[in-house]
Amino acid sequence: MGNNSLPPFVSKRLGVFLAAMALAETARTMTAIQIPVFLLSLGAGVGQIGFFFTISGGLVLALGIVGGWLSDALGRLRALALGSAAGVFAFAAFALVRIWPLALIGAAFLALSVALTWPSYKAYVADYTSEKYRGRVFGISESAVNLAWIFGAPLGGFLAQNLGFRFMFVGAAMLFALAADVFLILDHLSRRPSRATARPAPTWASMRTSMVQMAALVFSGGLVTWLLITDGVRDVAFRLSFDLMPVYLSDIGGLTIQQIGLLDGMFGIVLVAFGFPAGWFADKTSDRVGLISGLFMVLSSRLAFAFAQGFWGFTLSWSMLAIGVALMDPPIQSLISKGVPQSLRGISYALITTSTGILSLPSPWIGGQLWKLFGPQAPFLFTVALGSLAVVPAWFKLVVPKGPRGGEKGDLKATTG
Repeated sequence: MGNNSLPPFVSKRLGVFLAAMALAETARTMTAIQIPVFLLSLGAGVGQIGFFFTISGGLVLALGIVGGWLSDALGRLRALALGSAAGVFAFAAFALVRIWPLALIGAAFLALSVALTWPSYKAYVADYTSEKYRGRVFGISESAVNLAWIFGAPLGGFLAQNLGFRFMFVGAAMLFALAADVFLILDHLSRRPSRATARPAPTWASMRTSMVQMAALVFSGGLVTWLLITDGVRDVAFRLSFDLMPVYLSDIGGLTIQQIGLLDGMFGIVLVAFGFPAGWFADKTSDRVGLISGLFMVLSSRLAFAFAQGFWGFTLSWSMLAIGVALMDPPIQSLISKGVPQSLRGISYALITTSTGILSLPSPWIGGQLWKLFGPQAPFLFTVALGSLAVVPAWFKLVVPKGPRGGEKGDLKATTG
């Protein structure tokens, strides 16, 4: 029915899947920019907030590989349902804590949620699209999911300012619960007897095999190797300042909690608006050109942020950041999917995130120290200087291997969750 009425890269099942992802992302965006301010309200200082996010990042790294492997072993949708359930427990914990160190309990569950959901989301999209349209599909997918930034961040700011942080966390937990239900329904439909395919039970032996195969790709000196290097430099630089941005907006920029939420809402509008054009740009030029264009824009946004004044000055910087993220994300996800076989996509997304995250683990703490030693603008200026180094490997080394990848499937109907 209606195959001619839809673009070849759009399907109803993918639409429902992205709606569920948008629910989960709304829960996260309601709280993401407010958590540093919430920690301030519990008595944490700038250095302690940097320490908190360093520990939180370490938890994500510790669980990331297992989350990606479970995505490959259990199926994308089951892993997403489990990750959404972990999000419910995370925000319930945040709603209950009264001192900032105990907020690490919520951070642990949130790390488990991220470890399960993000590799599965990216692998699901890659599994069910053809390589010809992959940049555009990732662009559309990112736009659909990032609609959450338009509604989630302002909603979180409104709830936090008018009803309190704890009410905001309860609302986020409810959205995660709804997303988990949708993923379970999709998984049930994809596993009907007429569609089901046998999937072996996860074992440590299968995980070891997947890790050996991934290690061969990582150390081969090819696309995956240079993706790790490029993304590692980029991540180290960006994390120097990212988690300190809400604190800067509050303490230095003088913005209210609700204004910070509105700022993130503006970020979401720009991110959604540029999602599909960015994916189209990557498909029509190259993933490499799209990635480098986005990198330049993000670095420019950090420079603008360091010298911005007033709400509209920060809005300009935030909009530049959104354009940069929109340009970078589809090429990165597309390059990973083209560099590994389908059976390793879950663990590959997790492994690359984990490997680069290990390098950037101390970055929030270092950013906090730069703030204290050299002033509040220092983390943002250091980000610009260090992030510029990622351009060199991105331009010269990110070359897509020729020939089909193993297990490539572009039809959503051909595979199950």
